[in-house]
Amino acid sequence: MNNTINIIGSGLSGPLLATMLAKKHNCYINMYERSSDCRESEMYSGRSINLALSERGINALKYVGVFDEYFKSLLIPMYGRTIHYQNGTTSFQPYSNRKEHFINSISRKDINEILLDASEKTNKVKIMFNKKCTKVDFKKNNIHFENSIIHSNSPIIGADGYKSVVAMEISNNYKINMDYVDIEHSYKELTIKAKNNKFQLDPNSLHIWPRRDMMMIALPNKDKSFTCTLFMKSIGENSFESLQTDKELIIFFEENFKDLISKVDNLSDSYFNNPVGKLIGLQTPKWYYKNKALIIGDAAHATVPFYGQGMNAAFEDCYIFSNIIKKNEGFDNWQTIFSKYEYNRKKDADTVLKLSMDNYKIMRNDVLDENFLMKQKTSFLLNKKFPNQFIPLYTMISFTNIPYYQAFQRHKIQENILNELLNYDFNNYDELKLEEFINKNLDKITYN
Repeated sequence: MNNTINIIGSGLSGPLLATMLAKKHNCYINMYERSSDCRESEMYSGRSINLALSERGINALKYVGVFDEYFKSLLIPMYGRTIHYQNGTTSFQPYSNRKEHFINSISRKDINEILLDASEKTNKVKIMFNKKCTKVDFKKNNIHFENSIIHSNSPIIGADGYKSVVAMEISNNYKINMDYVDIEHSYKELTIKAKNNKFQLDPNSLHIWPRRDMMMIALPNKDKSFTCTLFMKSIGENSFESLQTDKELIIFFEENFKDLISKVDNLSDSYFNNPVGKLIGLQTPKWYYKNKALIIGDAAHATVPFYGQGMNAAFEDCYIFSNIIKKNEGFDNWQTIFSKYEYNRKKDADTVLKLSMDNYKIMRNDVLDENFLMKQKTSFLLNKKFPNQFIPLYTMISFTNIPYYQAFQRHKIQENILNELLNYDFNNYDELKLEEFINKNLDKITYN
């Protein structure tokens, strides 16, 4: 029985998985991280500064026993979207019709540090920092780093992000290509600092400035600041390429985000000094190689951030993988475990990218349209009247653990229901007939 595992990458999913394997399955973990220890530096090499934690991620954290003790005090609940219109007015669009439904803003660095600490507290996880993996040789069972080679007969799990060396080696061994999704938009981060030690915007909301072909969002931080992210095209009109001078930047903000000019800290310096980040989508065709290697999280299915599901999906990966190990009662055949994991998870993971791309259009465009708002209102009404039959898509994705693929298949049928009922008179209706109509449509759902 081989209960020693090598994990490449100590971002978010790596240390969570290590903690699960150590606590739930008595495994011993060697974890290798290309960067230095984030706990020993004020700087952080992660991508976005804060993330949205919701039910799937919380479920995984509770499963391994770290949520209540370490995470709850760091969360800022966000109950919906505050829409900032071009004329300076705002409106609030709730995520759900239930007060217990909210997503949570949390610092990426805080999450990483807590999970690293939790993994080490098991006394079964050894983390080696500044160990950049450059190659994995499955034939010789060698892991290559910049200045060393480690021989190991233990399985390797790649939690090393969308540029995963492990994923690339798996694909090369199967002679298949990584399936990167071309996304023409990029992003840049800015900051709204606290004013008189107070938030300058409502902290219990995700703020969106939708402008059809681009948008700005803002998430709250514990220090009463907001992290703003501008998403727009990389090149062309209204793009990062098109803004090269202070004058062009100010004109652009006066036209599109006038209310932010006085709020963003050092707008011009921040804009021109902060890097442009690339949005990456990835659907890796093959997730494992024999009994030697598996990939999870972004290494297998990197997504764009518009549904707030990248981290949550990665944490759910760990939870599902752990439960598959439990059902197989041991480590006698890692290939069987890896195969079952890919079979159980890949369809859901690939769905996350589609959902996220669709939600980008919703956030920057559809939230401005009356038809979208009417559908949202109708979906809340139907959910209130028939909570077990009609569940809005956002509710399924963010506030339940319904598999992503099943949620999306259900959503497609529910869209047809909404289109039929947009002008329905809910003040004067036959409840039995309406329920019969909904059930008749839901019977058409297939999960093949």
